[in-house]
Amino acid sequence: MAFKTVKKVTNPKKKKGDQTLGKLYPTNGKTKVFVRREWRGVKDTLYDYSRWLYIMSILARFISKPRNIKAMFRYRWMANYLAVPYMMDKFTLGLRDEPLRITHTAMNFVIYDVAKTMDNIFKGDRRTGNDEEFSKTCVLTDENAMTAFMMGFKDTTAILREVPTMFVANLLTQNSTTHYLDVAQEFGLPGDVCPMPEAEAGISIDDDFAVLGCCAVQVNTTCDGSLMGNGVIAHRLEREYGIPTFQLTAPLRHKEQDVQEYAANDMKEAVKFIEEHAHEKWDWKRYFESASRVNDATKHRAFWLDNNSTDYPQFVGSVFSLYNDTNYMGNCG
Repeated sequence: MAFKTVKKVTNPKKKKGDQTLGKLYPTNGKTKVFVRREWRGVKDTLYDYSRWLYIMSILARFISKPRNIKAMFRYRWMANYLAVPYMMDKFTLGLRDEPLRITHTAMNFVIYDVAKTMDNIFKGDRRTGNDEEFSKTCVLTDENAMTAFMMGFKDTTAILREVPTMFVANLLTQNSTTHYLDVAQEFGLPGDVCPMPEAEAGISIDDDFAVLGCCAVQVNTTCDGSLMGNGVIAHRLEREYGIPTFQLTAPLRHKEQDVQEYAANDMKEAVKFIEEHAHEKWDWKRYFESASRVNDATKHRAFWLDNNSTDYPQFVGSVFSLYNDTNYMGNCG
């Protein structure tokens, strides 16, 4: 049998930086940590390294607080955040010029916001910071809910504790929720439901959620599994921790006219529930100021999508989707 010789096709224009990106990883295959920084040319290498140092400074400021050190040893899922610098290396692998800067800008916002969220969580957490006055101003808000019902409160803080505990942790380490799925199924919950709400239920069963807040608001989205998980979580919140919980039931046929009045009334009841427990009145002026920022973020997102559909995309790789997902949770988009 004859074999045809195939000539290797190469770009005649010499690439700037490393030629074989696989050489950045150790040859033993036991770790995904770079053996050295990627060479991208002088300008881009210096920029990338400065952004890498910025990320390390965020992590250093976060871990410098005693309550956050205590949380590192109290909560199993915190170990996933040791991989933050390596996540950025993965997202920027092979990038140069504007795509490199766009990726760093987007992900630096995400890293900063998640670090700030965790710092607030541990500040009010009864097991770590135990700041009771701050905890009284916090509302545990379901990560699957649009936080629009919190946008009219000035001094009340929405705490999405599932975001760093389950969502972002799983982006860093994709098998991070396996333990909690096992816990939920050992408890007796079925294993054939959506793994996201089941993992959240497992975290609650394993007592690995931070405990804080004057009240909590749960929602039945994104799927039927959320109803199952919410029951387990609400039971612990109310009966063990004394945190009253409101069930916000979003209609599945949300575009149908026959559910609009019911949905609006349910949202009003959620706002009333928060007013009673947080002792703050809803402010319509503040709500519309927040809504305008959401609309502005949505406008930019639509522009990026249109721009990326051309032959000259600017926002490349998985970061575009990831940034939009986290932007949705952060800005109620």
